[in-house]
Amino acid sequence: MKTYDLTVGAAQSGMRLDVYLVAAELGLSRRKIRQVIDVGGVYVNRKRVRIASRQVCRGDKIRVEYSESSLKTIRAAEPQLAAEALLYEAHGVVAINKPPGLPSQATKDQSVMHVVPSLEALFKSLGRPKTPFTLVHRLDKETSGVILVATSAARATWLTDQFRERAVRKTYLALCYGVAKSKSFTERAFLTEIDKRSGDVKVVRAGGRTAVTHFRVLSENKELGISLVACHPETGRSHQIRVHLQLNGLPIIGDKRYSGPSKRPLPAQLAELSSLHHFLHAYSLQFAPTAGSKPVLVNASMPPRFINFINASGLLFDASQV
Repeated sequence: MKTYDLTVGAAQSGMRLDVYLVAAELGLSRRKIRQVIDVGGVYVNRKRVRIASRQVCRGDKIRVEYSESSLKTIRAAEPQLAAEALLYEAHGVVAINKPPGLPSQATKDQSVMHVVPSLEALFKSLGRPKTPFTLVHRLDKETSGVILVATSAARATWLTDQFRERAVRKTYLALCYGVAKSKSFTERAFLTEIDKRSGDVKVVRAGGRTAVTHFRVLSENKELGISLVACHPETGRSHQIRVHLQLNGLPIIGDKRYSGPSKRPLPAQLAELSSLHHFLHAYSLQFAPTAGSKPVLVNASMPPRFINFINASGLLFDASQV
């Protein structure tokens, strides 16, 4: 186990946590620093922090501790697409079940795999011809589920237009802290763009973009204070569902940015299941693959941890109720 203790000085105040740690010359690359943060090896003022973009302040006491074996586990577990991730393939449209942890698009770290090169690698492994893929829309890195990729610019434009015109029906599943006051409700709010410094989306009274999401509670465990919620967003703003659920006292379990500490800590088994990624899953998309065609409904199975959490928590999932 390697351990470092640091104190933030005046000159470093306001820096991102990962940038500060790289500047501290611990002998770790920025990518490795982020891995240490991901495995829970960084503490700020004795509190574990898992958000690399968190700003540090003068006087903050920071501890970094990790083992090489824990980082090897993270590297080995980097998500990849398997053949069963292919959900739909026709008319120049490919739908895949994106695993949690796989970025939708390229990040600043060019060594990190994302959807398009991962799909290219899958096609190559299956002996399929090289195909020019274009990402149609995005999911947050930790969000799993249906995502569409086009094989031509024209098809990408056709699909993008459907999203813009709100012709695509989207259904998400979320595991949340809290129990809703109503079984069905709608949230309308003005949201900002993602703040470049903090990475947060905020609710504003004016100046933001309208965001609308309809929610329905599918199951709840009042003793544990948790719920399974179906989410139907009309609009497609960044972090929309995550922010809307937080506004209604139902932050997503495992959401490092918007959930905050739970008033009722989860049992150890459930806490472990929620430690790697938040529980938001793009369960289905309904879209028209071509002009004049009937809408196609594509469903994506939930990730193993999502299913295991539902089973272990006593929540119930009935696909016919979504």
